[in-house]
Amino acid sequence: MTRVRVSRLIRLGSIVGSIALIGSTAACGSSATESGGSAGSGAAKASAKVGSIAAMVPKSIASKGTLTIAAATYPPAVIEPSNGAAPTGWDVENVRQIAAVLGLKVNVRIVPFNGIIAGLQAGRYDAATGEIYATDERLETVTFVTNHSSDDALMVPAGSKITSASADTDLCGLTVAASLGSAEAALAQKVAGECKSAGKDTLTVKTFDSQANVNLALRGGRVDAAVSSASQIAYVMSQSKNQFKLVDLPWAPKYKTGLVLPRNADTAKFAEAVRVATDHLIRNGRLKKILDQWNGGKGLIQGAEILPTSTG
Repeated sequence: MTRVRVSRLIRLGSIVGSIALIGSTAACGSSATESGGSAGSGAAKASAKVGSIAAMVPKSIASKGTLTIAAATYPPAVIEPSNGAAPTGWDVENVRQIAAVLGLKVNVRIVPFNGIIAGLQAGRYDAATGEIYATDERLETVTFVTNHSSDDALMVPAGSKITSASADTDLCGLTVAASLGSAEAALAQKVAGECKSAGKDTLTVKTFDSQANVNLALRGGRVDAAVSSASQIAYVMSQSKNQFKLVDLPWAPKYKTGLVLPRNADTAKFAEAVRVATDHLIRNGRLKKILDQWNGGKGLIQGAEILPTSTG
């Protein structure tokens, strides 16, 4: 029987200003914000450039001086403040610090999640971030440099009779929401197929174009539950005055996440530079501080990896 982890709340003392919880700024805009030494409310001072690591960056990227980063609003990994300030959150801060070590600035563009991979492939962005899972399907077309690990959970209203989901088919008969194009949506569809094969009640999956709209659907009673990363759910819970609770999914996959890079002639070289910069920040404790500040310390890894290990 799975316990409901209501205690997994995020410490967000350094987030300045009011951030609308469920309706937070929708991830379908086109805002862009440049950051160098500082960015957004609560942003830490940028790490110092490390010359030996910066020298690893391909000339095609170093000459631009700024990485254009695609990200969908997904608190607490990516937070788009309602006052128009620079996007922030733990994954945005990770990227800022990695870029600083490489001698680069970042320009974060808030875009719809389901357009990120296509945008990378089209060359519109240099990289993407936002707790994006390194799934097998994505690894066929893009490259990840990991800096974090994640897992999924179920978010339900506080008064819901759903208190556990020890098996995937425990979701049969529910209407579940997930973000369009997400690994959570794919997971829910897979379970829906298993419910059908087992002759159980239908699992209905509804997808929405942003995490904010997923949360709105749950709050409005249009769905029974929402599948999201555990850290995102914990953030919502911390902001919602006990409106929701978290239900573990012990059978759900664990995922590696990190900076996502398009495939081109410089990918291998740039990925290695990012990997070394990430390891530098893991060793000096900077990434741990970011996760402690923004994500309750969840998801720290021992070392960065380049995935897939070979692009063929």
